[in-house]
Amino acid sequence: MFELPSRDSSAKPEYGTRVGMAFQGPRPASMSPVAAAASAPALLCGLVAADALMVVGTGLAAEGIAARLLRAAPADPALFTDAVHAFAGVFNAAVGPLAVLSLMCFYSAGCYRNLRPKAVRRTIGSHAGPLFGAWTAAFLVLVLMLGVTGDLRRLDTAAAGTLWLWYGLGLFGLTALRGLFLRLARDWNLAGGLRQRTLLVGTNDLAFEWLDRLQRAEGAGYQVIGAVSTAADRPTSMNAPPLATARLAGVPVLGSVTGLVEQVRKNRIDLVVVALPWSAEAEITDILERLRVLAVDVRLLPHRLIARTAGLSVDATAGIPLLGVIHHPLAGWRGVLKRSEDLLIGGAALAALAPLLLLAAAAIKLESPGPVLFRQKRFGFNNEEFEIWKFRTMHTDRGDQSGAQRTVRNDPRVTRVGRILRRTSIDELPQLFNVLRGDMSIVGPRPHPVAMKAGDVLYHEAVENYACRHRVRPGITGWAQVNGLRGEIDNLHTAARRVEHDLYYVDNWSLGLDAEIMVRTALLLFWDRNAY
Repeated sequence: MFELPSRDSSAKPEYGTRVGMAFQGPRPASMSPVAAAASAPALLCGLVAADALMVVGTGLAAEGIAARLLRAAPADPALFTDAVHAFAGVFNAAVGPLAVLSLMCFYSAGCYRNLRPKAVRRTIGSHAGPLFGAWTAAFLVLVLMLGVTGDLRRLDTAAAGTLWLWYGLGLFGLTALRGLFLRLARDWNLAGGLRQRTLLVGTNDLAFEWLDRLQRAEGAGYQVIGAVSTAADRPTSMNAPPLATARLAGVPVLGSVTGLVEQVRKNRIDLVVVALPWSAEAEITDILERLRVLAVDVRLLPHRLIARTAGLSVDATAGIPLLGVIHHPLAGWRGVLKRSEDLLIGGAALAALAPLLLLAAAAIKLESPGPVLFRQKRFGFNNEEFEIWKFRTMHTDRGDQSGAQRTVRNDPRVTRVGRILRRTSIDELPQLFNVLRGDMSIVGPRPHPVAMKAGDVLYHEAVENYACRHRVRPGITGWAQVNGLRGEIDNLHTAARRVEHDLYYVDNWSLGLDAEIMVRTALLLFWDRNAY
């Protein structure tokens, strides 16, 4: 399947030449292995300490700003003194609990799991959602605690305003701190500081395939120093050179497994990846016995079938390990939290927007004959069909009940009122009833008509893993929509990208991610060019 190329200096390098790659050779002179091994923990400890200091510092800044504003205001000096003293008392009582609460919420939201090279390459926007949700949750818990202890009653309007100023400054300061951290982490990653020095055991097709995928992921946190061969390896080509002088996908083969322990010590290896078929039980057992005496992490590459499954986990039942390959994305309390979010936000939104819904219904009825609501069958949770509700935006005699005909820009079937409703997304508001009924969520992959097409092929037949997006309830807005993938789907590439974003949401759901999507959706209502 794959061929082991010979060490030919005239040949073009295969892998390891891209910027940021580190498949072979020593680290930069400025980054020793010992220093590199301590880089990730040092960054993490520094970030935790900086977060705690930011919470304290923004509280002091809020107190100082409020004091200056109150001093400048033409008011009774006694009122100024009382307000400052009231907030100072609350601050002294709250700063410690808020710092601890914040760090706990940041940890729970995954804000400290972003040291992986793939994560630090993301933009600040992808980190802001969990941070916003965690900081807001910590602050609301603090306010609740102050209410229970009675400290909140001691605050007048000025002191209470200072408390919320603390929240705003904290959110800004923590977000800015994340931006600086990401910049530092990216630079450190490019210098090899966040990469594990890795030795590969195996020179077979499985090893080659892993290195190939590693190259596509720009290293993905591994600096592969070399590979060693085993008795279970078989040459992938009759013309392959001796393994002692071969290079596997740009990585030098350092010898056989007999010198494994020596290579781990000599190259100060952090991680050993065993790329052997699981049928080679004797060889794998021998390798694990050799490595058991060393302070090194060991990982087994899974079978190709298992490797295609995301979200692997290991559980033990009666002392026997079970490999989990497919998981319910909203099982247990996650499902309870998601449904609670839908009911609270959906109910509040419906109550607040009731006058707007009545106004839109009246405008539709006055402009053209026909029903106010448009009902259509769409794919929902577990790929079951449900009836979605929307405001009717097209002439009754020109609408497409099946959804096979795509809506295009300046579509002649859309009424004048319908054009306004679609441009402002008001036509989607009746789906709040779908949310309360349990057919939909506020946030989730958008539900598609059962006859919707991508190009000239049915959407659910054209895109691989399309049905996997229905493992959660569909939503009024979603991750794909806030990332520029709203509107007409006229080709398979765009269709695949939308499904890719939907699957990312399913696999990475959190309350923070939902909050980020809702905020970005609200901002897009004013300038989304893909709404028509």
